[in-house]
Amino acid sequence: MDKIIETDVLVIGAGPIGLAAANLLADQGVHVMLVERHAGTSDEPRAISVTDETLRVMQQIGILDRLAPEMLMDTGARYFGRKEQLLAEVHPASPRLGQPGKSQFDQPVMESLLLEAARSRPLIDVRFNTEAFRITDGPGHADTVLVDQDGKHTVRSKWVVACDGGRSPVRSQLGIPMEGSTQVQKWIVVDIINTPGEPERFSEFHCNGTRPVVVVPGVHGRRRYEFMLLPGEEAGAVTSSDAIIKLIAPFQTIAAEDIRRAAVYVAHQRVALNYRLGHVLLAGDAAHMMPPFAGQALNAGIRDVANLAWKVAANIQGTGTEALVDTYQSERRPHAVDMVRLSHRIGNVVMNVNPVLTAIRDAVITASGIVPAAKGWLAGMKFLKQPHFTDGCVADLGSAGSRWAAALVGRSVSQPQVALSTGDAVPLDTVLGTGWALLHFPYDRRAPLEVRRLGTVENDDGTHLAVTGVTAVTDTSGAFAAVAGSGTTLVVRPDRYVAAATTPDTEQAAFEALAAYVPQLARLRHAAAGMPAIR
Repeated sequence: MDKIIETDVLVIGAGPIGLAAANLLADQGVHVMLVERHAGTSDEPRAISVTDETLRVMQQIGILDRLAPEMLMDTGARYFGRKEQLLAEVHPASPRLGQPGKSQFDQPVMESLLLEAARSRPLIDVRFNTEAFRITDGPGHADTVLVDQDGKHTVRSKWVVACDGGRSPVRSQLGIPMEGSTQVQKWIVVDIINTPGEPERFSEFHCNGTRPVVVVPGVHGRRRYEFMLLPGEEAGAVTSSDAIIKLIAPFQTIAAEDIRRAAVYVAHQRVALNYRLGHVLLAGDAAHMMPPFAGQALNAGIRDVANLAWKVAANIQGTGTEALVDTYQSERRPHAVDMVRLSHRIGNVVMNVNPVLTAIRDAVITASGIVPAAKGWLAGMKFLKQPHFTDGCVADLGSAGSRWAAALVGRSVSQPQVALSTGDAVPLDTVLGTGWALLHFPYDRRAPLEVRRLGTVENDDGTHLAVTGVTAVTDTSGAFAAVAGSGTTLVVRPDRYVAAATTPDTEQAAFEALAAYVPQLARLRHAAAGMPAIR
């Protein structure tokens, strides 16, 4: 029998989702083996849009400073009607998470930076040319047969995270069904280089009713075109260099050497019925597939692994229960379903070729300009609904204290720049750290707010969570003005979501409610009493 290789977590698939998962897990202190059946990361620019939440995760992993120069930051979208009239110009609402609401990136660049980050972390074992062949669930672990150039090996891990794409062999082997459908229309996607001039910060949706077109700008001469395939057209013919040059001609003149990639794709709108089976978790396209029109597929996958990484690590380290891991599905699946539906609805608007329906569509969208609320909803991209957990690792205690703070429960906490006592300005996440934190707002509105970091400590009665440091910071941006002076404490999870908003009277009730997931939280009583702030 082959020697069993042991690790804490096996991550299958080294695309952007698997790479992000490995980095986040390692930063939580667990050993990770990352396997990929191909020889390296992809050189194809598939995903192209990122949200503020994804960039926040890239910041957390430590690659954003190198990724940003390769991105077109803070972009919006323009929708044109069947007569090429401008129907709407939309732009993300003001950033709340410390990053632009929507930006354009290059997937190969992101993957290479994530791989570099993974290889710099000693807790990650990266293995290419390695395929996961079979997974057998056991008591407290899963055994996975890997096949590489040296033959077969068995890896025993406490958890397996399958980030192996829309055709996920892991999902197929486990027999997990997908709910949804496949889009009838096919699209030609073309990525080009050497586009001259400075790009405008707007994607274009040409809803012309004949051959709809999507144009997405990028930096360093990159640009993407997507054209709807017409009845009778064959993939081989429409992706030839001559055909691509002709399709793009109304927008710009290109040569064959400017074509980086041309392919025909069919979009799916499907979500896995279960995100977990035994000790295996699905993430990214393995868990959900969606049309590209809302630009949410990769972003949904990054949200997946940011949600599961700290939960899996806590379970491995004995501070998180099985129920905590189960909240991965209850928190992530509903939002994935929403994003699939949104992508499908936007696709129906863009792809429509019925003359009557497109005329009605254009009239309705134009008329929405006379209704301020509808116009604001569209122009501010408020249809891109942020996750809000009402079920899972959250404790909703009602509106005791600040109603503004109570409304944050189940949502990601804002990330303004805050001032340290030294006068240095840093992003709030830098102070929060990688674990649980308490964000306390003293009753004195003039006093700095306090970031109380929680960590594992040992004493005579065992290992438990306790406040391990307190940093006083000043909210110079006014992001938290509504809760200043309230005496409220926000209980912030490692993934930056607010688990509870408490007052001294409700603090213990919140910790006890969360103890079903993280039992040691119940031991925290007025958690920073007597601790001096770190200046």
